[in-house]
Amino acid sequence: MKRNSAIGLFSALALAAATVVAAGSPAQAAVGDILCTTPSNDSSSYSPPLSLTPASTTVTITRDLNTCTSLSVPAINSAPVTVSQVTIPSYSCLTLLNTAPTTISFTWNTGATTVVTGTRTVNLAAAVLTTTVTGTVTSGLFTGDTVVYQLVAPSTDVLACTLGLGTVSRIDSVATLTIN
Repeated sequence: MKRNSAIGLFSALALAAATVVAAGSPAQAAVGDILCTTPSNDSSSYSPPLSLTPASTTVTITRDLNTCTSLSVPAINSAPVTVSQVTIPSYSCLTLLNTAPTTISFTWNTGATTVVTGTRTVNLAAAVLTTTVTGTVTSGLFTGDTVVYQLVAPSTDVLACTLGLGTVSRIDSVATLTIN
């Protein structure tokens, strides 16, 4: 009888464990899904250049995440050069510093795509401009994962522009991306 009770208990525990696994959250990638580090980069050019006066501006973003590792999808090693362009009706070197909602798409070397929706925050301190996007993967590979995308650039032109002493035609940043 003890043997049957033990088998019954083991079977019940196995069934309960299987139920918990089956009823868990939707499939998403594991901790440490993507890490992209330097020399990855992200550059934004502005036409016309940003000044203190808001104006319609075309922003061209060139993104090259060329040093990536993935624990869950080992075939991913980069998000090759992508270029996107958007026209912002009223943009200046001051509005550049505003917190704003954003959507970013990454296309990996495997052809898979990850779309991130989040919030962009910008910090201008001393000689460094740090832009951080925090959000969630809303579609594609790694859906449901959290994202931190950080850009670090020299701030000389932006600082001068905010003081009315120049314009910003381009910002070249070193980029890091973490998807967990």
